[in-house]
Amino acid sequence: MKNKRKKVLTILTISLLLSISAVSAEKIMIIPVKGVIDLGLSAFIKNSVEKAAAQDIATIILEIDTPGGRVDAADIICESLLGYKGNVITFVTNQAWSAGSMIALSSDKIIMRPTASIGSAEPREGITGKKADEKIVSALRARFKALAEGENHNNALAQAMVDKDIVVLKVLAGNKTLIVTEEEFNEKIAAGRGRIKILTTISEKGKLLNLSAEDAQKYSLAESICEDRETLIAYLEIDNPDVVEVSPNWSENLVRFITHPILSSLLLGIGFWAIIFALRIPGLGLPEIAGVSALGLFFWGHKLAGLSGWLDILLVILGIALILIELFIIPGFGLAGIAGALALLAGIVLTLTGHPLYPLIGELNRVSGIMLSSLFISSIMLFISLKIFPKTKFWNKLILEYQLKKSEIEEELVISDSGVAISDLRPSGKAKFGNNIYDVETLGDYIKKGEKVKIISKHGNIRKVEKA
Repeated sequence: MKNKRKKVLTILTISLLLSISAVSAEKIMIIPVKGVIDLGLSAFIKNSVEKAAAQDIATIILEIDTPGGRVDAADIICESLLGYKGNVITFVTNQAWSAGSMIALSSDKIIMRPTASIGSAEPREGITGKKADEKIVSALRARFKALAEGENHNNALAQAMVDKDIVVLKVLAGNKTLIVTEEEFNEKIAAGRGRIKILTTISEKGKLLNLSAEDAQKYSLAESICEDRETLIAYLEIDNPDVVEVSPNWSENLVRFITHPILSSLLLGIGFWAIIFALRIPGLGLPEIAGVSALGLFFWGHKLAGLSGWLDILLVILGIALILIELFIIPGFGLAGIAGALALLAGIVLTLTGHPLYPLIGELNRVSGIMLSSLFISSIMLFISLKIFPKTKFWNKLILEYQLKKSEIEEELVISDSGVAISDLRPSGKAKFGNNIYDVETLGDYIKKGEKVKIISKHGNIRKVEKA
């Protein structure tokens, strides 16, 4: 009887130990925040946080190494972290600059490697690189302050990361050591709140705050300094961690690649070139295929990243359709052409910003940079395709095949053939010769719709005309 009791007690003890061991295992998710912060990265992190919540993971550790990036992308990441019910730990492995410091401030604790740094979040204009408008600086400073206060980080340090005009002081107020802005210090003096003494100036006027790991810990922004992930987990006193490490899959990496500003500019540049070139020399096939592929890839990538909505795509399709109507059905650059250009521009801009209702001021410089870059690329491509390619054997062969194909459906024009302008020529437009309509150009003169014209020269599909 006693032996049976001993066996039962032994089984119960083992079962209890196993259950305690299972309960004590704490799930941790490691999420890398590496490289430029873009909306592709924000989509990956948002999805990872949602997975962590679904799997009841207790702690998320963000391993940050970034020079910064898009503020709106960082804001999406911050909102997903703030809505997470578990613990969020930031581990700065190298850099948490600009938008990276914003993400760090949205976590419960900031831990840094000995060689890491954090700060330098002043917003800059995308094209000139100059300091952004005061409205943008003020809005971002307020956002940094709110994040810091919400997660019990020092808001004075957070503000000085954004605005180099913020002076941060370490003061002795009674028996307490405080870190405050110069404005807060002056308010305390004016209110006569006891004796306040300045101990040191942490951030001077005119200098943007960027803290080393040692200084960040010294001023209580970083809770601790850890050499690696294992040291960090030990510091967090997680004895039996169940580590889940996530990383972007191939599709998320592809989306980040496609939505990168440089590739976005290239894809748009190819698309613009194809539209203009195809309108100038329609029917070749290759420009049309390249343009559709480039624009399709551009919108597909932005759609997967959550940037492009159906409204944006419909605006682009509508814009192209209106431009084609203006060119082929109701020639003469008028209402349809203007509306088409505006719809095309609106669709691309809304896709690049990612949120139509978001204030565009902060994104306008970045969008302008991409648009100007794409126009520059398309201009270079047009110059090459219209000035250099026509002198090559490949071009001559392509044009010959095109002309042979076209001659099957329309009569070929010769020098001195006469016709009538069916649109204003300024200098390009359309003219009717016999029963066929052709794209024509003047030598720079303006010819009104309805006036007689004649062919004076031909080069490939480019027909030069003058008044008859």
